Amino acid sequence: MIAQLARTRNDQILHDTGLPYPQFVLLLHFCHDPEREWTVSGLARAFQRKQPGITKTVRQLVDGGFLRTRPDEMDARVKHLKVTARGIRARDAAMARLAPAFADDFQNWKRSEVAEFHQLVERLKNHLDEQRDDGAVA
Repeated sequence: MIAQLARTRNDQILHDTGLPYPQFVLLLHFCHDPEREWTVSGLARAFQRKQPGITKTVRQLVDGGFLRTRPDEMDARVKHLKVTARGIRARDAAMARLAPAFADDFQNWKRSEVAEFHQLVERLKNHLDEQRDDGAVA
């Protein structure tokens, strides 16, 4: 329920930015380590999604100049993807629009409650990540 409500609100906030929420999420992933290159298959594993859906979103980000591609030296079918400066700026602009909504969500919480919440969410994320079945989605 929380994920759906947050996604719907984020979609609304990002609606007129030219960066739909699925593209924003993928761009955010790239921006965690801007020097890292990814392949579509690596992204599909990381997001536990099928390759066609990831390929479509990647193509939109490449077409928008948010990602660049580099062919693999050993296998021409493989493309290495990396975030561009334009992609980082787009992520920053999207975050600037989203941040106030997130701040409002926690304005009535005590600092200790926010800290505990972050700790518990991190714990849940780590648990879910450890339970991931890499073979479930190809």
